[in-house]
Amino acid sequence: MHKLNLVGLLWAILLVPMYTQAQQVRQLTLKEAVALAKENSNQLRTDSLQIAISKQQTKQQASAMLPQLQLNASYRRLSNNITPFTITLPDASFQINPQILDQSYNSIQLTQNLYQGGRLKNMHKSLQKVQESSELDFQQSQLNIEDQVVGLWYHLHNAHLSKEILNENIETLKKKEEEMDLKKNQGIVLANDVLKISLSITNLQSSLKDVEELEASLNYTLCIATGLEVNTSIETPETEVVVPQDQTSVEDFITDAITHRPDIQSLTLQKEASLYRVKASKAGYLPVLQLMGSFSYDRPNQRIIPNVAEFNYSAYAGVGLSWNLSSFYTNQHNVKESQLAHAQITESIQLVEDHIEIEVQNKYLAYKKMQEKIALAEKALEQAEENFRVEQTKLDTQIATTTDFLEANTYLLQAELNLTTAKANAALAYQQLQIAASHTLNK
Repeated sequence: MHKLNLVGLLWAILLVPMYTQAQQVRQLTLKEAVALAKENSNQLRTDSLQIAISKQQTKQQASAMLPQLQLNASYRRLSNNITPFTITLPDASFQINPQILDQSYNSIQLTQNLYQGGRLKNMHKSLQKVQESSELDFQQSQLNIEDQVVGLWYHLHNAHLSKEILNENIETLKKKEEEMDLKKNQGIVLANDVLKISLSITNLQSSLKDVEELEASLNYTLCIATGLEVNTSIETPETEVVVPQDQTSVEDFITDAITHRPDIQSLTLQKEASLYRVKASKAGYLPVLQLMGSFSYDRPNQRIIPNVAEFNYSAYAGVGLSWNLSSFYTNQHNVKESQLAHAQITESIQLVEDHIEIEVQNKYLAYKKMQEKIALAEKALEQAEENFRVEQTKLDTQIATTTDFLEANTYLLQAELNLTTAKANAALAYQQLQIAASHTLNK
């Protein structure tokens, strides 16, 4: 027997570190959860790469407006099977194309666009607006993550409190069950009265399992979102659940949302970018004027006749004009396409503004409704507590039945759960309203 106890103790000592490691507990405030989620977000990393790509595209377009410098160099060895052409005169003879077997041609060419109808300039401005738009898309993704995490955090907090209330209620009924069981043995109450309390405890334990399952699911999801180990047990501080009495009007919330929401600002920048693309496409109707220059150092220099087997330089500078006249009927489709894209984005902005207004309105109403529910839930809890106290006293004095007591207990339990849920939902509704109006937790 002593040997078995010793073995059990050794196993317990070995398993304690494993259990401790498996059950990590982390107290996580709402701001910490949001910050961790942003650090751990694959979406934000993807958006960051998109910003980097947009910056490089803008720089690439800017480089097209700079002078273009090109270096060409070549060497070739000719075969000697060609007889040079010789002109014979009365006094002398000479070769027009003397055979120069080793030849080298080297040049540096410079071109600079002087005028393209504003095509390059407008394309560069368009890409700048697209870059700024991608940065705002990054901010909108941050808001989306914040909204997701806020919902998870408050639902998990509500599950924690609901579990505590159920556990407390189960313990209360268990104590009452013990009292009634003792009275049953004394012949004061019937066995069926004790059975009714036992049945209520069993039903509550079943509800508790459902809440624990929901709590585990929310805890796991929040761990994934914040980058914590999935075996971490997250605790949500009660002090974080605050329902401010914000007197800001719904019109002010809507104005803030339409003015500051990154998604609407991003679309506005895309609209400006599309307008620059319209101007760039219209530049296809206009001529192109270029400054050109070249410096060559060749062996032989083709400008020297007859050719001589030595290096000589040659250079030129000038301007060039090209005008694709067929663009007057071929480019109109490009212009029309860019104009339609601009009109599409303009309509999208109005659509998003309507959506934002509806979203803020609904979340504002939800926040106000939750505030009213808190007041009603507090009143209901007071009534349920008094009713439970009366029915408990009646049961103890054998005036009321067990059914009446259990019914009063159910009302009390539901009132406690309703108040807890109302407070959590009101705090959640307020945070979601703030996020909808682009008032983030980090501001």
